[in-house]
Amino acid sequence: VPVSGGVLVKVRFDSLNRFEVPKFYVCNPGCTYDTGVLSSTLGALSDTTDEELVLNFNTTSELNFRLNKIRREDPEENQYITKLYGAIQNRRLIFVEDVGFFVIRDVTDGFEDNIHYKDVRAESCEYEISQKALPYIEDGTYRFMDLLEKVVSSLPLWKIDTVNLDVAEKYRTFEDVSVEANALSFLLEDMQDAYECIFEFDTINRYINVYDQNYFVEQTDI
Repeated sequence: VPVSGGVLVKVRFDSLNRFEVPKFYVCNPGCTYDTGVLSSTLGALSDTTDEELVLNFNTTSELNFRLNKIRREDPEENQYITKLYGAIQNRRLIFVEDVGFFVIRDVTDGFEDNIHYKDVRAESCEYEISQKALPYIEDGTYRFMDLLEKVVSSLPLWKIDTVNLDVAEKYRTFEDVSVEANALSFLLEDMQDAYECIFEFDTINRYINVYDQNYFVEQTDI
């Protein structure tokens, strides 16, 4: 499905052409995804409703859903469901198939029709970058790749992947960079403007990709 910026997201449909909600996995902070395997997952959620995925380009995306605590007759299954329900807490991760990791930012408990539930709001895992302080940037002129590597050195889970060669070799001068800036705001505001580039974040593998603004969007006659 196309979203803002022209990015495509895989969407599955069943045999009747109805949209299928992807599986949600509860993961501990720091969980990674490698060749189909999650490094630290507590299990897959069931009994979710009101799923809403707001995909934004060049900024964090949002995931909202309600998790209902529906009791099972089987004691072991009921224990498993109860464990996952209790694991839904701020800062834990939700991994959405084919989309990526989301950080739980807000959980609201409720009770309706004799069922306990949690309304969950999460942000895509670029949020992790916004929680990292920016390394000190002295006044001076920087090659793009050198500055990007300096910023990413403070992000242990994130790696640099594709970088446009024209952008990689650009030099720009920075002065009075705020010591209170976080790493994400510096990338999306200061560096993106100065080097005329576009940052794209792979929230499945935690890769940072960079493209030239002049060639990222295909020009048409419209």
